Amino acid sequence: MFKIIRMEKIIENMKGKKILVIGDLMLDKYVEGDVTRINPEAPVPVVKVDKEYYKLGGAGNVASNVVSLLGECTLISFCGMDSERLEELMNEKGIKFLLDKNHATIEKTRVLGKNQHLIRFDKENSDKKMFSHEMRNQIIELSKEADMIIISDYAKGAVTKDLMDLLGSFRSKIIVDPKPENKELYKDAFLIKPNEKEAREMCPRENINEVGRILKEELNSHVLITRGEKGISLFSDKVINIPTFAKEVYDVTGAGDSVIAALALSIAGDASLEEAAIIGNHVAGITVEKRGAYSVEYEELKRKFMVEGGKIVDLGMLKEKVGEHKKKGHKTVWTNGCFDLLHVGHLRYLKEAKKTGDVLIVGINSDESVKKIKGPDRPIQNEKERAEILASLEFVDYIYIFSEEDTTMYLKELEPDVYVKGGDYNIDTINQDERKIIESYGGKIEVVSNIGGKSTTNVIDKIKSQNEG
Repeated sequence: MFKIIRMEKIIENMKGKKILVIGDLMLDKYVEGDVTRINPEAPVPVVKVDKEYYKLGGAGNVASNVVSLLGECTLISFCGMDSERLEELMNEKGIKFLLDKNHATIEKTRVLGKNQHLIRFDKENSDKKMFSHEMRNQIIELSKEADMIIISDYAKGAVTKDLMDLLGSFRSKIIVDPKPENKELYKDAFLIKPNEKEAREMCPRENINEVGRILKEELNSHVLITRGEKGISLFSDKVINIPTFAKEVYDVTGAGDSVIAALALSIAGDASLEEAAIIGNHVAGITVEKRGAYSVEYEELKRKFMVEGGKIVDLGMLKEKVGEHKKKGHKTVWTNGCFDLLHVGHLRYLKEAKKTGDVLIVGINSDESVKKIKGPDRPIQNEKERAEILASLEFVDYIYIFSEEDTTMYLKELEPDVYVKGGDYNIDTINQDERKIIESYGGKIEVVSNIGGKSTTNVIDKIKSQNEG
């Protein structure tokens, strides 16, 4: 498990990193309304338009994600003389830009009725485009200044052999969101990030691990494949599969743009590829839970990562966090138990425990120690499942899995301000070695009343009796 302190540092380091985005810029237009009837002239729905709005698309959405994650972004692309709306959107978001206006603006119009995507109209020209001599010189200077470069290729003509040759000396900091037809252009880039469909088109093999390994060798690049609800597969020095962090998948629109922005910023922030992939996966998890293209906010990423990814900790991580909280004057609370088959008695107990301080640390017995305490048929849920369920509770701050029969060593290490025990104990029946440790540094012992008849054993017995009946 990655240390939460390390990941916090990487996310903090993402702020202000300079990312250069080069690729196919698009203007996304949305027309939304209500559908109440079918056109009598043809069997198509009639949309009564309620609103119209615009968003940055293609490379513009990548740039939007960079700045929403507090990076600095310059976007280089092509458009037409009718670029006022594009420029307005970029200025609103704080995106710097360098545009060649000698080409048609790519515009995609989506018509939605009752939140259902009905049809899309595309205005585009996919002819190969070349930057002017002056812009080429500016691209070189901006590439020198950039911490990372993102090539956002939508196969609309912006990404060419001429461009990739121009960037040849910067390939060690280039990340590519590819299109299969331009595969040969990406050789020697630092990282290629196709989705699973694109990866299989570039390398038609059944096994995704074989696809990734072959692409890595052919392109001489690290390869990261985004796989929707299957998560992410990274092919570098080793193969790493990371499951999705999304709770619900509503819409995958723009998820790849969010991931590549997070990858570039986290790598610029001194993340390893595996660390960057984990951060990118968290960003994707947020994006797919929203409808339409969505730019993840920095604080949103930090909150999701720290809450869902940072509660289950090892002892070293826990000591660091407890030390930080104590410096801030926060009152730390420790309680522990098996918490097998979490029930309402557990929930109310833990809520009461949290009320005794500011930060609640829950120690849970490992599977091995539960067997010693409860018998060979327990636990019902393994330690990872029990920890994950507890981590989902808003009022629980940290979870630590321990295998010892008592918690004396952890009370010595952490010195919690409050030690909470259940109502079946009193000051004289708790472990007296634990009591001495708490009293030795002036800590407080609190006993929280139990709810009568609410126990895992009772739940199990009731299930057994019902099955027997």
